[in-house]
Amino acid sequence: MAFKVLYHEDALADLEDIFDWSREKHPETTEQFADDLFDHIDLLQALPYIGTAVQGHPQVRRILHSPLYIFYRLDEDRGAIQILHFWHSSRKQPRF
Repeated sequence: MAFKVLYHEDALADLEDIFDWSREKHPETTEQFADDLFDHIDLLQALPYIGTAVQGHPQVRRILHSPLYIFYRLDEDRGAIQILHFWHSSRKQPRF
C-alpha cells in the first residue's frame, strides 16, 4: 500500500525559509536540491518505516537528507505520512 504524503503548515513554512536561503546563497543548485529532497520524501510512500524513531515521540520518525532532517508522523490507520518539519541537522530537535 502506498502512503499518502501530507505537509503540515510548519513544514511548508520551513521549506519556504530553506528555499529562500538556498536561492540567495546557491542559486545554481537550489532546483536540483529541491528535486532530490522531494524524491527522498517520495520514498516514504513505499517505505514509511525507513526513518528513525524520535525518542519520546512514538509516532514521529526522521530521515536525513543532508543537511536537513525530515521529521514526519506515520498514521497507519489513514495510510498517511504527515511531514512535520524540515530541520537543519546542526539545530536542536524541534518541539512536537
